Amino acid sequence: MSIERVLETLEIRMSPFALCELRGDCRVDFGVRPFAILHYVLDGSATVNIGNNVDVQLSPGTVLLAPAYLTYAFHVTNAGGSTRPRNLPPIEGMTNVVVGDKSVGSPLFAICGRLEIAYRGSGGALSLLRYPIVEHLSPTDRVRMALDQFVYEVSHPDIGTRALAESLLEQCVIRLFRRRHNAGDPSLWWIDGATDEKLWPAMEAMLENPEFGHNLESLAERCALSRSVFASRFGKAYKIGPIEVLRNIRLRRAADLLTRSDLPIKRISAMAGYQSRTYFSRAFKEEFGVSPSDFKKIAAD
Repeated sequence: MSIERVLETLEIRMSPFALCELRGDCRVDFGVRPFAILHYVLDGSATVNIGNNVDVQLSPGTVLLAPAYLTYAFHVTNAGGSTRPRNLPPIEGMTNVVVGDKSVGSPLFAICGRLEIAYRGSGGALSLLRYPIVEHLSPTDRVRMALDQFVYEVSHPDIGTRALAESLLEQCVIRLFRRRHNAGDPSLWWIDGATDEKLWPAMEAMLENPEFGHNLESLAERCALSRSVFASRFGKAYKIGPIEVLRNIRLRRAADLLTRSDLPIKRISAMAGYQSRTYFSRAFKEEFGVSPSDFKKIAAD
C-alpha cells in the first residue's frame, strides 16, 4: 500500500466528547484504557506529565492525541478570577466535567473525548500509536480550524451531526499523522511499514489470528520469501522485527480483553497466543509495568 492508501484506510470511531474544566490547584490522572484520547485546549494553561517525567505545556490551541494504554496526568496550578474567559466560544449540549474547586482559580477548558484509530478491517488490533502527538496550533492552522468546526458541531447537535463530527475528526487525525510522518516522528513507524505490500500477508495473519503459533518461518512463507529476506525486509520497513510486532499485537489484545471482558486471565493469556500464564504475566509486566491482575483492577477503577 502507498502512504496515501494507508491513510485512506484509517478508521476513526469516536465516543461522546465532554467539556473539561480544571480549576485551582488540581491534578487529573489518566490511567490505562484501550483507546486513544484527544484533548483540545480552548483556554487556560496546564502541564501534562507524560511518562518518564516528561512535562509538556498546554495552552490555547494545543492538541494532544494520547495513545491507548499510556498513563499521564494534567496538572493545573492557577490563581485569579473564576469567571469564564471571554474568548471561549459558547458550548451547548455537551457534558461539562469540572475538576477542582469551581470557586477559585483561572480554569483550563479543554474538549476531551475517546477515539479508536485503526486500519479498516483490523478490528482495532493495529492501533499501534505508541507515543503521544502534541501540536501547538496557530489560529490559522487548518487542523485547529477543523477542530473548532468539530467543537461547534458536537455542541450544537442537529441532523447529521455525528457523521459531520467524525468526518472533521478524521481530517484532523490524518493531517496530524501526515504532518508528524513528514517530520520523521518515530511513533508513526507503522505507516512506512504498511506501504510494503509484499509484507502485508504476514501482518494480516498476525492481526487476524494473534493466538496462532506464528514464527519467522511461517510468516516468511505467507509472503513467499525466504526467512532471511523476510526478516531483513520487515525490519527495514517497520524498524522492528516481526516477532516484536507479534508480541506487541498479542499484548495489546490481552490488554483490551482485560479492560473489556470478565474472562479469567488464563483464558485471556491463551486468546493472546500465550500457552504459559507465567510467561504471559512476565511479558505483560515488562510492557505495561504492572501484572495482568493489577492492570485489570486499575482499569476497573
